[in-house]
Amino acid sequence: MQNASPLASRVAAIDEEIKAVLAHSEPHLQPFYGMMLYHLGLDALQPTRGKRLRPLLCALIFEALGGDPRRVMPAAAALELLHNFTLIHDDIEDQDPTRHHRPTVWSVWGEPQAINTGDGMYAVSRLAVQRLRGRGFPAERILDFTCLLDEACVRVCEGQFLDISFETRTDVTADRYRGMVARKTGALIAASAEGAAVLATDDQRLRDALARFGDDYGQAFQAHDDLMGVWGTSDRTGKLELNDLTKRKKTLPMVLAFERASPKVGAELAELYGRAAPLPQASVERVREILDDLGIRELIDREIASHRSRALHLLRGIGEVGAAGEALPLLQHLVESTTGVPETAAA
Repeated sequence: MQNASPLASRVAAIDEEIKAVLAHSEPHLQPFYGMMLYHLGLDALQPTRGKRLRPLLCALIFEALGGDPRRVMPAAAALELLHNFTLIHDDIEDQDPTRHHRPTVWSVWGEPQAINTGDGMYAVSRLAVQRLRGRGFPAERILDFTCLLDEACVRVCEGQFLDISFETRTDVTADRYRGMVARKTGALIAASAEGAAVLATDDQRLRDALARFGDDYGQAFQAHDDLMGVWGTSDRTGKLELNDLTKRKKTLPMVLAFERASPKVGAELAELYGRAAPLPQASVERVREILDDLGIRELIDREIASHRSRALHLLRGIGEVGAAGEALPLLQHLVESTTGVPETAAA
């Protein structure tokens, strides 16, 4: 893949910054930070890690605006640490046994240690932001970036509250679901994009445009993730196949199905999804069959394409402002490849 090497080098720089933030000299505390490194996939020679999507967005946008990406690495690390604090807690709340093809923190060390590890990762993310003070940024921009992260974190927690509350309901509308996504997923993606502009420029219009880019990209990204939760394979998602249905999650496919089903089919869906999780295999297969009959995958594909198109349009505006270079095509590739565009088309 043409863009693999440039992105890989940037991911390596982000990981080095994260490891520097998590370095600790007291031997008896190494297991505490070791749990963080394990979750982040930084504990092995051949790690299995996440996409580093949010820090990549921050670093690439800062670079596209003419900045040296090395200066913004503390912000990138802070974003990744903040995101992963939510994932550690999310795995506990969902009782997910695996993430990225290996056991989750809570399933290895137990829930109490996992909760504390997540809390610690949140606190460390705050310290990562402070490392910006040694990179020559004006204090006002660092404060603005800090405020942006705090607001995003609150919105993520609001979104998680809504997501959990939706689990016991069958009357969640698509609009309410998208509002939840704008918080739980979109807030931190938007903060990653807008945060890069906050650190790079005082141009409020540019900051606002990148926030809107993040909103649309967040919707496309989550819709694709929801689609993969029903139609994806475990080798692509790192989770059990049909896991979202087995766990009765109210993701976009189910929300749209309840909205579009006839009264008879809707009643059947409500009966199937009214059972306690995990749903039996026969129920999961019947739900999947109903989703296919209703054409839900095609609806979601169109929704993803619409959000992706708007996000890419906003992203191209960077080229009119900054130095762009190779950062802009890498950003476009990142957006496309994480929202379902085939690699041959996205490269």
